[in-house]
Amino acid sequence: MKKTLEKAPLVHALIHLRFAEVPSLKAIAPELINALHVRMIDEGFPEKIESKAEILEWNFDPASQQMRQRKLSNTRLLFRAAGEQEIVEISESSLILKSTTYRTFSEFYDKFHRLLLVCEETIPNLGKTLLKSVGLRYVDVIAPTGQSTLSDFVQGGLQPPSVGDIGTHLQGHSLKAVKVAENQVLVINFEELATINKTVQKVLPDNLIEPDDKCGLVINGQQDWFNVESATYGILDIDHTYQFAQSPIFSSEQIENATSKLYQRASDIFWNVITNEAKRAWGYKETE
Repeated sequence: MKKTLEKAPLVHALIHLRFAEVPSLKAIAPELINALHVRMIDEGFPEKIESKAEILEWNFDPASQQMRQRKLSNTRLLFRAAGEQEIVEISESSLILKSTTYRTFSEFYDKFHRLLLVCEETIPNLGKTLLKSVGLRYVDVIAPTGQSTLSDFVQGGLQPPSVGDIGTHLQGHSLKAVKVAENQVLVINFEELATINKTVQKVLPDNLIEPDDKCGLVINGQQDWFNVESATYGILDIDHTYQFAQSPIFSSEQIENATSKLYQRASDIFWNVITNEAKRAWGYKETE
């Protein structure tokens, strides 16, 4: 059975592929930029943006078995689609597709696959580099409707601990990292935020907020976000990563197989943490 929501809370999705550094992407020649631009126009990403930004990332360190934060300074070449709701980002060791207009995994991955083939056909030696990891990430804004509170919409174990009615809530945060297979790590972040004048303010985790204004994406807010009776709302961030064992040679087939595994687990987590009340409010349906 296929599960759907009429008013899905998903606001941001991305696929993040990492590979060994490719020399032609370290300082991209004008000829390569133009060649990529021509191909990206054909794929529906006509706006070219060159950017350099410091990006904060959380990564699982296999040696210490802990989540660690690191700051990256990236020179990036980006191509954005009409409507400013999808963008593809290319750097010396990564390819990222971001979307705020996600509909289905199949459609999303098909688009990523086409962009991957464009890069493989256009960027010298990309097909000879080594695969490091691929990640799939989903961000949902959990804004309770009607007289419901946040605890009515998410399972109790997800919320940060309650300290009783001792003051005004400012912020709460919970994080869980799980090794679900020998080469897969699932990270679930949940941020509990106060509504301000019954309105949702922040909709993305800090490390997904684009540091360069000219590279941002439009997020179409829901009407319910502007009349939230609940004192708090949440940001659910599900990040599932597959580490390629022994750095295999670049292979689109391996990338697709790994990403498909990531999707099913991430989807299961989402459906398990939202409540039946949330499903009813968001128009839950099951189809063949």
